[in-house]
Amino acid sequence: MHPLGDAMQHLQLMARMGKHLGTDLAEAFEAGKISAEDWAEMITSCRGCDAPESCKRWLETQDGAAGAGGSVEPPDYCCNAARLLRLRAGSN
Repeated sequence: MHPLGDAMQHLQLMARMGKHLGTDLAEAFEAGKISAEDWAEMITSCRGCDAPESCKRWLETQDGAAGAGGSVEPPDYCCNAARLLRLRAGSN
């Protein structure tokens, strides 16, 4: 197991991933769709990922993409993909 990554960097990556998948994590939190514990688990999971550079590159390719904002599927290595897709679908 490698050390956890920088919390702020991964928070930003996770927020950008959510945006590209059509999930506003701050809005989901405010609406009670995710709890503070859920949010912390997602960040910790992201921090444990061994592909943050791949994630950054993937996100950069999505910036300005026609499908961004809900029709994009996450990369296979995304630790939070299933949870983000459930939020996008409207379930918790």
